[in-house]
Amino acid sequence: MERKKEKNIIAIIANGEKVNNIKIILKDADIIIAADGGANLCRSQKVIPDYIIGDFDSISLGNKKFFSNSKYIEITEQNNTDLQKALNYALSLNPTKIIIISAYGKRADHSLSNILIFHNYNGLIPLEIFDNFGMMTFYPPGKYELTSQLGQTVSFFSLSPISNLSLQGFKYPIVNADYSNNFIGTSNVVINTKCTIEFQKGKLISYLITI
Repeated sequence: MERKKEKNIIAIIANGEKVNNIKIILKDADIIIAADGGANLCRSQKVIPDYIIGDFDSISLGNKKFFSNSKYIEITEQNNTDLQKALNYALSLNPTKIIIISAYGKRADHSLSNILIFHNYNGLIPLEIFDNFGMMTFYPPGKYELTSQLGQTVSFFSLSPISNLSLQGFKYPIVNADYSNNFIGTSNVVINTKCTIEFQKGKLISYLITI
């Protein structure tokens, strides 16, 4: 796989539900990290991780031997999940963006835990999380242009108060709105080739359907 070194995009493969077309998602990744049991998914999809990180209670013995050329970083402390350990290590490599695959599915508590983890990392680094239906993006305050196609469905959420939220180029636009608790905006639709997202305070999550 050819990797573009100038961008320093890091991909993390978690231990959730298998995501299809993983190699297409990984095409721009410079470094691939498997979070413990994520190595099992890597082998099933013929992906070779550069690093395997965690306490190694989920990776199979056979796969541990199979990935003999990957660098293993064992972190046994239990205050952080394997995904958090992988995220922290990825941040130490000064990435421009982190892509995360297979973070959801299987147990609901694990999926919710990972969403809250990503919410806490929001603002430290651009995060894009992929599953079999679409891409979830976490935004700190600012103005953004959404790369999408006409007719695509996109949902927006905030888990905390958000100020001066504007969504332009969508079927259901919003202009300078404040939400004191949280915001739930499911199943909006892209109606303009240029869609913008802007807000001044808080954290925003988008989920763009790509299938």
